[in-house]
Amino acid sequence: MTQTLQARATYDEWRERRWRLVGLLLATMALATAALMITTGQRPATYADLLADVATSEVDEVQFVGSDGLGTVELRWTVLAGVLDQYAVVQVGDDRSYNAWGDTTFVTSDDPRETLRSINRSVRITVGPSGGTPSETFMEWRVPGPVALLAMATWLGVLLLIIGGPEPWRATRWAWGWALLLAGPLGGVAYLLLGGPLGVVRPHPGHRRLTGGWAFLLAWFVFAGWRETDGW
Repeated sequence: MTQTLQARATYDEWRERRWRLVGLLLATMALATAALMITTGQRPATYADLLADVATSEVDEVQFVGSDGLGTVELRWTVLAGVLDQYAVVQVGDDRSYNAWGDTTFVTSDDPRETLRSINRSVRITVGPSGGTPSETFMEWRVPGPVALLAMATWLGVLLLIIGGPEPWRATRWAWGWALLLAGPLGGVAYLLLGGPLGVVRPHPGHRRLTGGWAFLLAWFVFAGWRETDGW
């Protein structure tokens, strides 16, 4: 009887084929989502990112979308050898009277085109179409509708697996839930790799697991740091 109870206590449901297949499916969906977001979407960036890319000659063409004079304009450019499209929004006007509290849009009184030319004379500035951008937004990325649906389905699938799947490794359900909710894609990838679905580096029986409170703090700092340095 004692041996039976010990066997049940050490039995790991993640070893079952059905859960391995679920984990593999979600990992495949996550990889497909990331690839499609990069190749078909537009990543949110900042005006400072654009200035840095132009200064290092990583960008040779910038699309200008908007009217001349005062107002909001959008700047689009491509990096990573033409693979990743990015965009930044700039408010052209009197930056002394503009209240930018809670607004990530850069405000300047100078024409962005002249600023870019002053940094790199060889950069080409063209007029971009006002339409033709991906129709949906996911994590501030502009993506086509089907890609947004795939991303949401992947996120929801990971959440349901955390709630209804086998007992996760290394952290409690609450802990992995906070990681997914606060750290977004990073939390989802961490769960698939380290939480049991893909069976990577299985922990020893009886290992201590991260609880919800500590996971909340850790995920919050990861989330804040990622948003500050890279963005979604």
